[in-house]
Amino acid sequence: MINVKSLVTRANPLPDAASDGLSTRASEELTALLGSTPVTQRGPRVSRRGVLAGAVACTAAAVVAGAVLFPLGSPKEPEVAGRRADEPYYGTTAELENVADLIVRVRLGAGHEEPVEGTDMTVATARVTATAKGGDSSGGSIEVVYTTPGSGPETADLTVGKEYVLLLSTPDGERFFLVNTAQGAYRVENGHAVASDANDITLSPGVLKALRLTP
Repeated sequence: MINVKSLVTRANPLPDAASDGLSTRASEELTALLGSTPVTQRGPRVSRRGVLAGAVACTAAAVVAGAVLFPLGSPKEPEVAGRRADEPYYGTTAELENVADLIVRVRLGAGHEEPVEGTDMTVATARVTATAKGGDSSGGSIEVVYTTPGSGPETADLTVGKEYVLLLSTPDGERFFLVNTAQGAYRVENGHAVASDANDITLSPGVLKALRLTP
């Protein structure tokens, strides 16, 4: 006949997962039945390699999550300096000279401010010394309208008493306006037409010759 006590002693009456969590009363009753304190089996050992692999995987997941939650900022749009958004800019000498109704060499006289189409402008008299386009106005005077220097971030750098080459349009047939702020005026210095810092277009040899200037 099988010895029941011996069989019970060799057997593990509870599953391994539950034996670690026995209450005090259950442990005492089991000790009384088996005659000794039950041996608790531990779960399988986890290798250090497995722990490290798990840590690396968690770190990688965190990095990916961070990249998703905090995307890089969008690049800013490039800015264009030196040009007014509401003015045309001419990319070649031919385009610039063709758009002008009058191309003259002048000495700028004194002017006065007055509102023109809702904007305060300077209206000045300019004495013409040579003409390259628009008829022979040499020796005469014209009335030039331009944005008052210093009144805003984009104004023509014109000074009373200085000499300039002006490229002008005449929308009303009476007064003349610069074709644009950046390209409508060239300073005359030592017999040369000098463009503003915002203008990289040179005047044609024919225009310069007619104005008695050299390249």
